[in-house]
Amino acid sequence: MAVQRQSKGFTLVELLVVVVIVGILAAIALPNFIGAQKKSKNAAVKSNMRTVQIAAETYGTDSGGRYGLDPGVIQNYAPGGSNSFAGGQLGTWPANPVDVGIPGVVAGTALADAAAVAALRNSILTGTNYGQTSYSGTTDQTSYAVWAMGADGRTVTDAIGTKALILSNQ
Repeated sequence: MAVQRQSKGFTLVELLVVVVIVGILAAIALPNFIGAQKKSKNAAVKSNMRTVQIAAETYGTDSGGRYGLDPGVIQNYAPGGSNSFAGGQLGTWPANPVDVGIPGVVAGTALADAAAVAALRNSILTGTNYGQTSYSGTTDQTSYAVWAMGADGRTVTDAIGTKALILSNQ
């Protein structure tokens, strides 16, 4: 007569196999998760750049083709603003998606002219605040540049690796 043994738990070997499998899956998934977070933050930075570009272009349309020297000049055209060239309600610039303790949009140094804006494309853009979008207009108000620091401290890049820099030159 066969005696049936009733199992009430897992053996040590079974538990070790499960722990090893979970560890392998975690080792595979964790780098992908971290990479996805950086991509998400960089996408938010690019969205902030687009918001600044729209504000600058709308301001330029209302002011006869002249762009503001810094973000404060075009802030009425930021989300929630009055969209008024003459003044009114200031809009709210988007928040910094990487470091909430620093502003999302800041002014860069004023650029001398349209040639300086073009030269900015080839320069090495440096900064200390990740996630920050910078706006600079030219002193003759005919051009502007928008650039940003990404989640990894470098300038936000597009698919081919060039600097993400929005330029306008009428």
